Amino acid sequence: MQEMWNRFVYDLCEAKKRDVDEDIYHSLIETQMQLLGWAKWKGEISHKPNIPIGNSKFIQPDILIKRDDEDQFVIEVKRPVHTQTERERVQLESYMRQLKLDVGIYIGEHIEVFYDKPKSKDAVSVLYIPLEIDNKLGAKFVEKFSKESFTKDGIVEFCEARMEEMNRQANLNKIKEGLIANAQMQITESLTPYLMEKYGSTFSEADIKGMLSQLHFSASLTDAPAFHVHKDTPTEPIQTLPTDDTKKRVYDHTGYSLEGGEFLGKNKFVYAVVSTYVEQHPKATFADIERAFPPELQGSFGVVQTMDYIKERNFKGRRYFKEPESVLRSGDGIPFAVSTEWGKGNIERFLKAVRQLGYRVETSQPATSDSEVARHNEGNEPVGNLFHITVRGCDAHAIFNETDHSMHILKGSLLPQSTVPSYRDGEKRNAIIAAISKPTKDGFWELQQDYVLASPSTAASYCSGRSTNGWEHWVNDAGQSLDELYRSE
Repeated sequence: MQEMWNRFVYDLCEAKKRDVDEDIYHSLIETQMQLLGWAKWKGEISHKPNIPIGNSKFIQPDILIKRDDEDQFVIEVKRPVHTQTERERVQLESYMRQLKLDVGIYIGEHIEVFYDKPKSKDAVSVLYIPLEIDNKLGAKFVEKFSKESFTKDGIVEFCEARMEEMNRQANLNKIKEGLIANAQMQITESLTPYLMEKYGSTFSEADIKGMLSQLHFSASLTDAPAFHVHKDTPTEPIQTLPTDDTKKRVYDHTGYSLEGGEFLGKNKFVYAVVSTYVEQHPKATFADIERAFPPELQGSFGVVQTMDYIKERNFKGRRYFKEPESVLRSGDGIPFAVSTEWGKGNIERFLKAVRQLGYRVETSQPATSDSEVARHNEGNEPVGNLFHITVRGCDAHAIFNETDHSMHILKGSLLPQSTVPSYRDGEKRNAIIAAISKPTKDGFWELQQDYVLASPSTAASYCSGRSTNGWEHWVNDAGQSLDELYRSE
C-alpha cells in the first residue's frame, strides 16, 4: 500500500510545486482516483454532477464517487497551495448531509477525511495527511479508499476506530497534563515513603521532606527521561517575552474616502462601501451582494457573511461588524455582517472592485506597514514583524525574528485544545500549552504568557494542533505569507 500511496500522491506533490490552478488539479485528482480502481468510464467518478434537492434547487459537489449507481463518498477540491478555511469544511459537510453520506474527503494543500457521526453537530476530521511521499497514513488512506476494499460499513468502522483512538489519546493527554502540572507535589509525595524506608533510621520525616523541598521536580514529554531533578533555580520549560505595553507597533494610518466623504480606516471604509451599496440597491438579494463583493476580495473570511453562518461557526475574535446596530439586511431579508479583516494586501483588491462598481475613492498619505513592529535593541524586547495564523480555528499572533527565524507567540492567542491524530508531537505540544494557558469554554487554550519556538513551522504546528507549514500559513495584516516576504525571489 505504501507504493500505491507514493504513486497516488507523487503527481499531487508535483502539482503543488507548479502551483497549478484548481481545474487542472481537479482533473488530476480524478485521474489519481482511477489508480485506486474507480472507473470514470463506468460513471464511478462523477465530475461536478448537478444533484437536485427539493423542488427547484440543486447542489454540485466537485467529485462524487459512485458504485453500481449508488453514492459512496464525496470529494471537495481546492488548489494545492490553498489554505483550508471553515467555509470549505462546512461546504463539504453540507454535501455529505444532503447526499446522506458518512464520509467526505477534502483534497487541497493536504488530504483530510471527515466523518459525519450520527447525531453529531459537526463532521469530525479523522485523518489528516500531508502531500508527501512515504507517509504511513497515506498508505492507510489508499487502503481504505481503493475500490477493491471500500465498503460503506468498513469505512464507518474505520472512522469509529479513529475516533476511539483520538478520544483515548485525549484522555491520556489529560492524565499527562495533570502529571506535568503537579509533578513537584506528586514526586515529592512518592519519594518520601521510599526515602524514609531507606534512611529513616538516620533522618526524620521532617528532614527528608525538608531536603526534598530544596529540589525541583518536573515532568517532560521529550525523548529524555520522563522526570528531571534540578538543583537551585528551576529551569523554565519556556521562554517569556515582555508584557504587551513594551511591544511598540507602528500601524498604517492610510485613510480612504468614499464619494468625497470623510477619510476612514480600512475596515470602516469597507463597511461604509457595503452599507452604501445596500442603501442604493434595496432589492438586492444576499446572493447579489456577494456577487458584487465576492469572497476572494477579502480572502479567508469573505467580505460579507450571513449572521446564521457566523453564529453557527462561533468565530473567535472580532472578525465581523456583528453588533446589532452594524448588522445589515439584504433585499430578501437575510441579516449579514461585513468582515473587519483588512490589511494592505486585500484592501487593494477591494478598492479595485469598488472603482469597477463606479464609486469614487480617494486615499490619504500612507504610514508604515500595518504588520511592522518597531525594531528595538534594548533588553529582551521582541524584534521582528507581526504575523497571525487561523488554521483549525486558532487565532494566534506572533512576532517573526528575521535573524534566527524564531516565532514569539503572543499572550492572548487562542489555540485548539485538541490535536489531529497524525500530529507526532501532539502530546508534547498539549502538555506545554496546557501549562501556560487557561482553558476557554469552547475548547480552546488562551495563552497566559508569550512563548518562543525555534521555527515558523514548529510554531504553526503548536498553534494549530497539527503538522503545518508555517512559511505558508503565517500571514501579516496584508495577507502576505512568510514565504512570500522572506523566501521568494
